[in-house]
Amino acid sequence: MTIEDAERWQEKGVVIIDHNTTYLEEDVCIGENTIIYPNVSIRGKSIIGKNNIIESNTIIIDAIIGNNNKVISSHLNGVKIGDNNRIGPFCNLHDNVDLADNNRVGNFVEIKNCIIGSNNAFKHLSYLGDSEIKNGINFSAGAITANFNWIDKTHNKTIIEDEVMVGANAVLVAPVTLKRQAFVAAGSVIDVDVPEKALAVARPRPQIKENFIEEKKDESN
Repeated sequence: MTIEDAERWQEKGVVIIDHNTTYLEEDVCIGENTIIYPNVSIRGKSIIGKNNIIESNTIIIDAIIGNNNKVISSHLNGVKIGDNNRIGPFCNLHDNVDLADNNRVGNFVEIKNCIIGSNNAFKHLSYLGDSEIKNGINFSAGAITANFNWIDKTHNKTIIEDEVMVGANAVLVAPVTLKRQAFVAAGSVIDVDVPEKALAVARPRPQIKENFIEEKKDESN
């Protein structure tokens, strides 16, 4: 971007920190008081609202982003983002993601083809695909939706209703529905619908063998 281009954006109230490392295509629209940090690329017909912070190393393509969001070192392609969301670092949102308001999408999270409500937390190391997610969800570290059937090459849907808790490293095997206020225990593989306010546990019992190491040492002598 030339310094003249940067000055034109600044006249519109957009703050460009470093014009040398910022790339904005012609059809991009950005609202006032949005701050663009160095090494950011915004392409296609992206529309970005007011009072956003776009941190370094972010790529935005054909996205609609509302107001008061913070995007940190992430990749957004073909998505719609509401207001007051925090995304990143190192998120990949693509192919028809519709994210409402007040969500926290943390580091190393991929979301694809999902409709997501408000006040949800997907804080780290998760994958959500082909899902409809309501409000007030906590989706813990390592949890995923298993949406692709390799045998018939179809993508299946996961539905998560309000105030559901999904524990760490859980796998939701689509098609599956988690009803309101359901709780999925950490490490569970869920391939049946979970009723409202129910606890779903699908994991083997732990087996603890006392003195195992010492016995193995004795056997080797």
